[in-house]
Amino acid sequence: MRYSKMAALATASVLALGLSGCGAAASGPGEASDATASAQPPAPVELTQASFVDDLSAAQSEAGTVHMTMTYSGAGAEAAGLAGAPLEADVDISDPKNPAMAMQMELEGEATDMVLVDGDFYMKMGESTSGKYLSLAEAGKSDNPMAPLFQGMGDLMQSSLKDMDPSAQLQGMDGAITSFEKTGTETVDGVETDVYTILVDATKMSGPQVDSLPEEALAQVGEMEIVYNVGEDNLARKLVLTMGADADELVMSSTFSGWGEPVDVAAPSGDELTTLDEMMELTTG
Repeated sequence: MRYSKMAALATASVLALGLSGCGAAASGPGEASDATASAQPPAPVELTQASFVDDLSAAQSEAGTVHMTMTYSGAGAEAAGLAGAPLEADVDISDPKNPAMAMQMELEGEATDMVLVDGDFYMKMGESTSGKYLSLAEAGKSDNPMAPLFQGMGDLMQSSLKDMDPSAQLQGMDGAITSFEKTGTETVDGVETDVYTILVDATKMSGPQVDSLPEEALAQVGEMEIVYNVGEDNLARKLVLTMGADADELVMSSTFSGWGEPVDVAAPSGDELTTLDEMMELTTG
């Protein structure tokens, strides 16, 4: 079903954000001591498995905002209908407990927009919603028989985004990392980056990324390879996650830019909104 595919894409985007450390550290911007804030920042050093989480967290906490682009490839993506569905997102994670995002993707040839703001998800699915946004929170409260589907979709996304603190997201991999090494350098959008290749045993992961997934599903994922491109400022510039193999291979490629630049994420209102009943009436004719 089209709505289920959209939910899968949104959840995958959250996974990429979490694995990139795209959130704020436990101590947010402005909480450093005056001495630390006024001191000359130390020269960047090569990241290690022990320092990776904290160093990326600190840099991204200070940046607070980012633009990301995500694409899917591989035979598994083709089979799931995810290939050829690029996603663009502006993300504000300056408050990790109240993240905001504006996402755009193309799903089954139709533009789909999603907005997360103040804890509510809004979806605009082209003709399916008359070019307007549907609030998942309001749809879930409806008496319409389809309300549980949308409520469940909203709950899934809220659960995935419940804690975007990278110390929670990335540390869930600590006991699951089977290999961590610097594997080269690469220029990404004009930025010189160090390349780190990490192998992760999905069955040993913990935390918000996997808490709701059955063990059987994690066993099917098996070992994941995650390749990070990190600039000297300790900001992620690119991430490529590969899981599965052969007919089940799924590759999720993300790029990150515009760190610290202003983003505008606003909740739709008034004539920009539709209701679940209006949407279902249009769908059923």
